[in-house]
Amino acid sequence: MAAAAAVQVEPEVARDTETLRRNWLRASVVLIGADQASSVAGLGLPPRRKVHLCGPDAAVLMSWSVPLDAPVMVLPQQTGFVSSLLAGIDEVPDDASVVLRVIGGSGGVGATTLAAGLAQRAAKQQLRVAVTELDATGGGLDLVFGAEQAPGWRWPDLASAAGHIGDLSGQLPNVSGVDLISTGHPRLNDGRRRGPGLPSSEAVNAAVASLVRSHDLVILDAGSHPDGAVMPRAVDLLVVAAEVKAVMAARSKVADWGLDDAVVVLRTGPGRRLDGAMVAETLGLPMIGAVPHDPALPGCLETGTPPGLRRGRFARACDRLLDELMPDDRA
Repeated sequence: MAAAAAVQVEPEVARDTETLRRNWLRASVVLIGADQASSVAGLGLPPRRKVHLCGPDAAVLMSWSVPLDAPVMVLPQQTGFVSSLLAGIDEVPDDASVVLRVIGGSGGVGATTLAAGLAQRAAKQQLRVAVTELDATGGGLDLVFGAEQAPGWRWPDLASAAGHIGDLSGQLPNVSGVDLISTGHPRLNDGRRRGPGLPSSEAVNAAVASLVRSHDLVILDAGSHPDGAVMPRAVDLLVVAAEVKAVMAARSKVADWGLDDAVVVLRTGPGRRLDGAMVAETLGLPMIGAVPHDPALPGCLETGTPPGLRRGRFARACDRLLDELMPDDRA
C-alpha cells in the first residue's frame, strides 16, 4: 500500500474470489501475495500479462513463478520496482523492440556465441542492437566481443538503477555497432576494484526496459540458468546440441524452467548429428533453425573478433535465424 501511495495510485484489493475474477483481465497490473499464490493458481484464470508475485521469501515466490507464469518481486528490496509498475512508467509498447532470450540447453553449446552472432549480424543490417549478459557467473560477453578494455558501464555501474531510466546509448561499451552490458571483471582499466556479477532484479529490469525502449533488438544472454523475473515478453531461443546427452539435459531444463513456449536452435557439427525433427519431437518444441560448426569461429573467439562480424557458415546461419525472428518491415 505504501508503494501505491507513493505514486498516488488507489489499488483494488481482491479479498474474495468474485472480486478477483471480475478484475483479473481488466486490471492494468496484478500483484499476487505469496500467501495467495496457491489459491489463485487453483482458480484456472485465463493467461494475461503484467502479473507479478510479491513477498519476502524468494524461494517461495520462485516455486509459484512457473505455475502462475509470473515474475517475482522480493519485498522490501524491490519496493521501488512495485512503485514503477503501479505508476505505469515501465510500460513498453509491444512493437517497440524485439527481445530474444538465448538459453543454453546444456553447457558448452555456445549460447553466448550465438547471442553475439545474432547481435553482430543485426547491426550489419543497420538495426540498433544491444546484448546483455544475464548469467551471473558467465563473465564472457566482454571476452567474446573483445571489449575487455572498452570504456562504458557494466552491471556493477548499474546496481542502483530503478524504475524508469533514460537512454543508455553512449554510456555502454559499443563494439561494431552493438551496445553491451556485461558482468564485467574484478579490475577494470581505470584501476578501481569492483566485483563482477548481476545487481538486483529491479536494476536488471530497469536497464533492460531502457534498452527495449531505445533499440530495435535486445538480446538477453541468459546462459544455462534463465531468470524468470527478467523480461517475460522475450522470445526464448533454446540452444540444443544435436547429441543424445545434450537433448536429455535440454528436456529437463524445459520442464524445470517452464520453457514451454521456447523455440529450438540446433547446434550441429562433429559428434552432433541427431536429426532435427527427432530433437524437436523429443523436446516438444518447434525448431526455428540450425547453426552448423564453423571452423573459423574458434580463431575469432581467440582473437576477440566478434562472432558474425566476418562472413562464413556461422554468419549465414545467424542471418537465417534473424529472417525468421525479425519483423518483415525492419530496416
